[in-house]
Amino acid sequence: MKKLVLSISLLTFLSVSLNAQQQNDDKIFHYSSMDAMRNGVYTGDITVKELKQKGDLGLGTYNFLDGELIALDGTIYRIATDGSVEVAAPERKVPFGSFTFFKKDKSVVLKGIKTFADLQQKLLKLLPSRNRFYAIKIEISFSSITLGGAVKVDEKDTTGIASFMKTRPLYKKQNNKGTIVGFYNPPYAGGLDLSPFHFHFLSDDKTAGGHLIEGIFSDSEVTVQLDEKNTYEVLLPDGNNEGYERSWKSSEANAQY
Repeated sequence: MKKLVLSISLLTFLSVSLNAQQQNDDKIFHYSSMDAMRNGVYTGDITVKELKQKGDLGLGTYNFLDGELIALDGTIYRIATDGSVEVAAPERKVPFGSFTFFKKDKSVVLKGIKTFADLQQKLLKLLPSRNRFYAIKIEISFSSITLGGAVKVDEKDTTGIASFMKTRPLYKKQNNKGTIVGFYNPPYAGGLDLSPFHFHFLSDDKTAGGHLIEGIFSDSEVTVQLDEKNTYEVLLPDGNNEGYERSWKSSEANAQY
């Protein structure tokens, strides 16, 4: 009887663990909010080491806007102000980001795609639903690409991110092959993240990366990998975060940067 009880308990444990893993795979983990960034909140208490437990694909930035962040295949990278790419130190902290364990649900081949703007328009049309969240991964070759970076701000600066984006560093590259990483966020989530899309790019040789602004593709046929997510978990910085304690000005939810 004791062996039977042990066997049942073990099966129950394995079932619970499997369900927990399935739920984790079907989830986007989101830290802080885009509205916080729009109101100059550039500090968080979550580390790169902790974020690796939240997903193998993602994007964001670092405290005080000290570089752009992209996570690909389980490694988290930092794109410095000068455009160089490095593996992020485990202790670095992040004020904003989205992460997920990417599990491809479907691949779609898009034809007649010339520019990044074309890609976004076609993506909107092919999504199974515009009311759900999707993680997106695209391996692509650009004949030219423009990426946006970030410049570290003063620790006391509360200027909204829209102002900084007007003078952000731009990295223009030619003949670059790499991976687009990002998310589709429904309009109702515009206060949490950019909507409809938020994309970062990392080159295969790890020499270029950043926020994807515009680009011209080398090939007009593009394969898009989609991963539909039914759970969206939001974690806010801890209660000692001064940015979350002050009053915020209203902002346009879907404003881009």
